[in-house]
Order: sequence, then C-alpha cells, then structure tokens
Amino acid sequence: MSVFHLYADYIHFYDINCKNKGIIYFPIGTVLYMYKYKPERNPRQALLLVACLSILTCTGFFIASVIDNYRLFAQLIAVMLLALAILIVIRYTITEYEYTVSHDSFIVSKTVGNKSTILCSINLQTTIALVDKKTYTHSKDFSDVTIKFNHNQNIKAAETYVFVYSFNGKKGMIEFEPNACFAKILSEAIENARKDSKDNNKPD
Repeated sequence: MSVFHLYADYIHFYDINCKNKGIIYFPIGTVLYMYKYKPERNPRQALLLVACLSILTCTGFFIASVIDNYRLFAQLIAVMLLALAILIVIRYTITEYEYTVSHDSFIVSKTVGNKSTILCSINLQTTIALVDKKTYTHSKDFSDVTIKFNHNQNIKAAETYVFVYSFNGKKGMIEFEPNACFAKILSEAIENARKDSKDNNKPD
C-alpha cells in the first residue's frame, strides 16, 4: 500500500505496514493526505474457471457439429460461454483495482493495460457504515441498499469489506478488498470527516 502525506513543501511516503520510509520533496502548497492500496491479484481461481468454460465451449461446438437438431442451440451456448470466459480473463486477471482514501474522499479506480479509470469517488461525510462482508450480510440495517457495486480484485477474496453510503436519498454499497491496515485508515478518515461535518454545522 502506498501512502502519501502531502504538506506545504514535501510528501511523506509510507509502506504497506504504515511505517515511514522517507520523504520526497515536492512543491504542493496544500495540506492534505492520500493513502493508496492495491490488492494482490490471485488469478489462479479465474484461470481455473476459464479453463472449465473453455472445455464447455469446445464441447458445445463439437455437439453443434455432430447433432443437427440442436446445432443452433449448442452454438449459441458455446458462444455465450466463450464470451463469459473472455470477460472473466479481463475482469480478474488483466484488471488491477486501486483504493484511495484522502481527508474527505474514498476513491476506487481500475487499470486495464495502460488505461486507468476512476470508478467512483465518494465523499466520506456521506458514509453510513464501513463493515466486513459477514456483518453486512447478516444485518437488517442494510436491507434497503439499492445501489450495489463489487470492486473486489479476486473472485473469492479471503476477507472483504463493505462501504455503505447515501446518495440522493438512497443507500449504496461498495464491496472491496482492503487489507487490515487500509481498512483501519479508512475508518479513521470516516470518523474525522464526521467530526468535521459536525463542527461545520455548529452555529457561530
């Protein structure tokens, strides 16, 4: 995980264990901080699934070539399985996800090849909860969530978290795959954003 503290004239950089590694000088002029984390990719599960889909695709084309009555149906199934295999390869082996938390935002971006895209940028003051997936699944508090995104790096991640937020009067959720250090940092940033929101709403 890359961590940057941006001050008036330098950047503090931290490693995945949140220990100071050094200072990179850079003219900024603004006080803010930014923590970045990329989950480690484990493409083995995706490749195994792709291999199974490839076998089924070949089977479908073979059936289409020898059985006239089901040729069109078998070809259609084979093409759909081939398309699914390609999507899985792109989604879980080529695509890299990166999570970023700043003093006021939670950002998810992805990189495919040389192209990077910001998928979402959520104001931390709109946060409803940050919980692990098991808590989210068994809690009735989130039964009314209507906007759902899965931004996990791997098909079956060992541990995932759910970021619940409000948007235009609706509840949304983002499932993602941070490590414990990043989850703690994000939780602290959410609490700080809530405090700032309360302070800003206090009457003068």
